[in-house]
Amino acid sequence: MGDTKFDSRSYWDKRLKRDWTLHGVGMLRLAHSFNVWQYRVRDRVFRRTVRRARIDVPRSAVLDIGPGTGFYINAWTTLGARSVNGLDIADSAVAQLREKFPDATFDRADISDGAPFDDGAFDVVSAFDVLFHIVDDDRYEKAMTEVHRVLAPGGRFIFSENFVPERRVGRKHYVSRSREEIEALLHAAGFEIAYHRPMFVFMVPPVASASRWRWYLWSKRILPLAKRELRGKYLGAVMFPFEVALTAVLRKSPVMEIVVCRKRQPEG
Repeated sequence: MGDTKFDSRSYWDKRLKRDWTLHGVGMLRLAHSFNVWQYRVRDRVFRRTVRRARIDVPRSAVLDIGPGTGFYINAWTTLGARSVNGLDIADSAVAQLREKFPDATFDRADISDGAPFDDGAFDVVSAFDVLFHIVDDDRYEKAMTEVHRVLAPGGRFIFSENFVPERRVGRKHYVSRSREEIEALLHAAGFEIAYHRPMFVFMVPPVASASRWRWYLWSKRILPLAKRELRGKYLGAVMFPFEVALTAVLRKSPVMEIVVCRKRQPEG
């Protein structure tokens, strides 16, 4: 079980109130400039995944869970989604999102408590860099079943996760779970996995790898540069094209993956 005493709502409200930028929703120990390059990779991988998964965005009602600063709200809107909703745990984020994206709809809620939507209300639900922040296992499972509930039959659930070989408890606000555990929960909730590919290969810590050379490369070569604003800017610019290319050709990642699931059609 995860730490049920951790107050995620208070943590994220304070964090985003203090820093409502890509750095605030990204990796705090890295420079803002390097976080920006990481999000550029995310954008490329996201758009590629939507195309390959053949998601009919213009006909889709989309719910984005944990939109933070609205990075994926903007992405879904740019792709022409029929409607876009956001569900965030932080009051400060919701207030700013409503001002920044007046054509989208935002609610303050925790998906692991339940969502204020009807059954089958959405064609697509997305949750990027969100699920591993649900540290309690029961609440993680509840989030899966709630996503399934609000999806229409045949709807798509697109998300990112770490998929580590063995469960690892990180800092107080995140837990990395094993591929077997996550896939079992997805299946139990009523999903089938349609597509998965790397979200990153080298630009984030290799949490799913036991390779010493990967950890050495990250901790001794990449991290010291990525923590500095100017150096992080140039390092991100150099790594970006290689990261985009590698995420396109590799089948699995030593770090984070992007996954598309389909809600199983009712039998009969």
